[in-house]
Amino acid sequence: MKRILIAASVLCAAAAATAATGPFDQPYSIIENDTVRSADPNVIGVIVNRVDEHNAMPGNRAVVPPGTHQVTVDVPPRKGFHTASQHTFTLVTEPCTRYYLSAKLASQVTQQWDPIVRSKERIGECETKFAKAR
Repeated sequence: MKRILIAASVLCAAAAATAATGPFDQPYSIIENDTVRSADPNVIGVIVNRVDEHNAMPGNRAVVPPGTHQVTVDVPPRKGFHTASQHTFTLVTEPCTRYYLSAKLASQVTQQWDPIVRSKERIGECETKFAKAR
């Protein structure tokens, strides 16, 4: 009986240690939609839907470990179109970096577009916490 209790307590401790780690406990990257309006009328905002088959957090952002990810983004219906469109693409993220995504339209009169990384920036808090992640 003691062996079962010891084994159960070891398993519970291991599960608690695993559950206590979160996305900010190691170097991370953030993928989110770019909210700044572009001067180019063919660059429009997207909705970050999923990253690696996990739904994005509220605010259209995802906190992920650095590396290669499958990112799914949506363009909501625009004037003259009744359905949204969606693309999945591969994005390689660096540690402690935030990526802002947008869509580049082929033209104003079609639903064809390509996802783009409009800008990226370093995350100072992450760099300070994980100085060796640079």
